[in-house]
Amino acid sequence: MKDYPNFTLIRGAEDASLMGLAELEKLMYFGRLNNVKVINAKANPFDNKFNLDYTRDEPIGTSSLGTPVYTDLTLLGLSYTNNKTGKVVNLPNDRYRTGGANNSVAGNDTGIGAAFYMNIETVLITVNQAANIVKTKIQGLDGTVKEYIGLDDASIVINGIITGKNGVYPMKEVNRLRAWLAAPVSKGVVSRWLGNLGVDNIVVDSFSIPQVEGAYSYQMFSIQASGDLPVELEINVPIN
Repeated sequence: MKDYPNFTLIRGAEDASLMGLAELEKLMYFGRLNNVKVINAKANPFDNKFNLDYTRDEPIGTSSLGTPVYTDLTLLGLSYTNNKTGKVVNLPNDRYRTGGANNSVAGNDTGIGAAFYMNIETVLITVNQAANIVKTKIQGLDGTVKEYIGLDDASIVINGIITGKNGVYPMKEVNRLRAWLAAPVSKGVVSRWLGNLGVDNIVVDSFSIPQVEGAYSYQMFSIQASGDLPVELEINVPIN
């Protein structure tokens, strides 16, 4: 066995046989760690350092797998007139949350009610917001004069998954989603995340429903949409 200033090295069984049982129970290699502070786990230095006097967000529901859902996307029903046939097409709010019709739609605090057209619990949403600025160039002046500053339509990307049972393609749900996406009108959506950003209505710019190799029991989809603000027109009738 060779001894060095900062550690002891056991070369093999011959050296180990010369050591007692107590020595064998010690570390075979140890060194001087001058810059490492050993923290006693029994005396947690972070105790009472964090403010725990708050209420955590409650999940808005439970997924089909039993996991908590904190944000989802609820599609609201609509109606429109078909340009070819002239008939009115209705996509009604004919679904309800489990537990009764008195339960509010997930993420909806406005009191619209429990009825909805379709709910998507597996979804990720991205919102891009650009400014709408009218700029005027003036000869001899550096830069431009900003005459009007506002917000452009929000650009929204929705990526979601419609799940089916094992070995069963969710044909009915995919057709239901496509009918909603193809409707040529502004569409109401309910989402805690979107509502916090001021988006309650969207216009679908395009959508994609791709096949994925080895993914028969679920259908992925992507929606590109623009935020839509309802415009209220006030008609003033002159009094003679």
